[in-house]
Amino acid sequence: MRISRDRTGELDAQAMQWLVRMDSLRTARAEADCEQWMSRSVRHRVAFKKAAVAWKRMEMLRRLRPYDRAEVDPDLLKKKRNWLGWTRGSRTMKFAVGALIACIGVLTAASWQPDDGLSYSTEVGQQKHLALLDGSTVDLNTNTEIRVAFSGERREVVLVRGEALFSVAHDASRPFEVNARKITSRAVGTKFSVRIKDEGRVETLVAEGRVLVLRREELLGIPLGAEPVGRTLSPGEQIAVDDDTTVFSKPGMKEAAKRLRWTSGKVAFEGEGLRYVVDELNRYTTRPLVIRDPDIAGTAVGGGFDTSNADAYARELIRFFGENKLARTAD
Repeated sequence: MRISRDRTGELDAQAMQWLVRMDSLRTARAEADCEQWMSRSVRHRVAFKKAAVAWKRMEMLRRLRPYDRAEVDPDLLKKKRNWLGWTRGSRTMKFAVGALIACIGVLTAASWQPDDGLSYSTEVGQQKHLALLDGSTVDLNTNTEIRVAFSGERREVVLVRGEALFSVAHDASRPFEVNARKITSRAVGTKFSVRIKDEGRVETLVAEGRVLVLRREELLGIPLGAEPVGRTLSPGEQIAVDDDTTVFSKPGMKEAAKRLRWTSGKVAFEGEGLRYVVDELNRYTTRPLVIRDPDIAGTAVGGGFDTSNADAYARELIRFFGENKLARTAD
């Protein structure tokens, strides 16, 4: 029986996809799925072995680090070596993927998510406290969703939307990673929050311990690993990252504690501008406030509200400024 070149190229592309998946996510489920694909025929298994051999030959390329190692906590920089002998997120891996794609010639864009785990969420105005199996705890803020997928080698949480505070049980052998969009916040035992802003920026604020923030990269939809966007964060420090920019700040421990006061069901303001206050309050209500008069947007505001009753504070603001300047949207 003759095999067409088109069919051979298709098998090579599929084999490459399985190779990248196994390299970036090696779990019992992934191994079983890959073995099932290879068991379909000898041609499937041969295509996979050929791709693996080509990949290994790229091992001669040296990995380069674009950051100062002295500024990054080595405990947080450690990367698990995969079954091909490279570390995840290395430049070698990235170059190898590009070279193999060029050699194979055909590659269907694809991406893989961690194995399905447990999902938790809150509604607008709701908060939730969770205890995880490793001893860590998570506080979910309003309108937040996370997915938890722990394994023997890693503790991974995906922040789908919203904001969460993570109090991480120390385990240097199993890093704790929070993935939000293309940003990863990594710790081994600490306390930090991660928030996805409306404009797509991801903010990481450290309350205790040390956290390393990385930006994940992709090629044609395939995850290629992650690189640190700066030095290790210490308590009272924050970093805001999107696809292109990185903004570091040091609000300090007092300000960090104020920003995390929502975990006790309170949100407080101490002279922030009305625009900021309205944006924060709107996170906790289904009837957002709208500033009708732009001249009052910078007015300093104090006070605060219970996260379960943001509407009462909204009514107070409307009474103070007047409905002609500040109003709520219709139901």
